[in-house]
Amino acid sequence: MESTLTNDLTLVFRIIFESRENYRVMDSGKGVFPAEMAGRVRGGKIWPAVGDWIRGIPQPGGWVQIVEVMERRSVLARRSPQGGDQILAANVDILFIVTSANEDLSLNRLDRYIALAVAGGVRPVILINKIELAENPHEVLDSVALRFADIDVMGISVHEGWNLDCLNSYAKADQTVAFVGSSGVGKSSLTNYLLGSDFIAIQEIRESDGRGRHTTTHRELHIAPSGAVVIDTPGIRLVGLSDETDLGATFGDIEILAARCRFGDCAHTTEPGCAVKEALESGALDLGRWNSYVKLGRELAHERRKSNKALQAEEKKRWVKLHTEHRARVKRKP
Repeated sequence: MESTLTNDLTLVFRIIFESRENYRVMDSGKGVFPAEMAGRVRGGKIWPAVGDWIRGIPQPGGWVQIVEVMERRSVLARRSPQGGDQILAANVDILFIVTSANEDLSLNRLDRYIALAVAGGVRPVILINKIELAENPHEVLDSVALRFADIDVMGISVHEGWNLDCLNSYAKADQTVAFVGSSGVGKSSLTNYLLGSDFIAIQEIRESDGRGRHTTTHRELHIAPSGAVVIDTPGIRLVGLSDETDLGATFGDIEILAARCRFGDCAHTTEPGCAVKEALESGALDLGRWNSYVKLGRELAHERRKSNKALQAEEKKRWVKLHTEHRARVKRKP
């Protein structure tokens, strides 16, 4: 990885722990050290995240000063409820999207996770845990695989120990994998499986609603016996998309359909020659997938307007015009 730093005192480390600006880093010999950001890093646009490669200067007392975040090859980022992007992990190869075959299973939420992965340059793999809870496991797996035809979908059971070895074909030496999903879907149990130990504490789901309690409260990187790097993340309730997300990378089939419409500005409602409407009517396009695409598109447009002053001004002018026209119509009424 190229760097603009030339200080011979700097060494390359990887961020393995982050919680409220507290960091731990690992060197090439797997030595672990506490770390703090240098002022120029704290004042920059890119802060370190778990999975980042950084340049740091060892300090007296056994800690490391982080002086540069090196270029990322991939990044998992979501829109924070407080505004701005929150980095979940960096330099990830495989994202295991974990759901369970109970009330947690939501195809629309899976759309969001997949868009998050693809936008960050990460390969998504869907894991449906607790598959033994489904009345018809094959039907559940087929419905998810039909919705996400280009993505690997695996049914597993941590409780029964069923099909867990499918993870090994992805979590290989020198590969970095991460788990995301709601609380209680089994992310920490799956991390423990790859690590070959009960390194992470496990809590049972609530009987009342099938939802889990938080086990992981921070992001942390572990080295598996296979040599794979495993990142565990806290449960995510809200999967807001970064305004850099390109829905075309996830919903390319829909955008190809839209390009075939007779009119370039087709709203896909009542216009003649609408390829999207025809696909929906014939069943070639799943209605749930279309609704998810529309909803995510509106959400992204809203986020982009919030972060773009020119778009905000344009939107304000549009509403002023609508309001003025409405007042004029009211005055014309007898």
